[in-house]
Amino acid sequence: MFIELYFAMTSVWLGFFYYLFFFVLAVGLLTLIINVEISVLCTYVQLCAEDYAWWWRSFHRGGSVALYVAIYSVGFLSSTLHNLSGFLPILVYFSYMSVFITGLYFACGMVGFVASGAFVYAIMRAVKAE
Repeated sequence: MFIELYFAMTSVWLGFFYYLFFFVLAVGLLTLIINVEISVLCTYVQLCAEDYAWWWRSFHRGGSVALYVAIYSVGFLSSTLHNLSGFLPILVYFSYMSVFITGLYFACGMVGFVASGAFVYAIMRAVKAE
């Protein structure tokens, strides 16, 4: 995800042409699959500890991908966009990135929540059948 995020951000902020759309799709799908697996695994561990309040935690675990992108965007500003000077361009950069990061947080959080909900539903259906 690190390399694809670098190329995507250079194409957006520096105007370079990005032509590896298949790799973006592959990395995006892998990110979603890993997001689902981590959310389900953490929900399972939480349910094994008899903590039934899994709803918000599964959402936050799924949305934690956005934390990585937020940290990366600060590093990208300091390393690649070091020529950016002045208050207004930096404000515009952080405004656009915060909108993107918020959308990514809600999207990945929803994926983690839905996956954990489907997992809990499958577990409860199997337990009720016994």
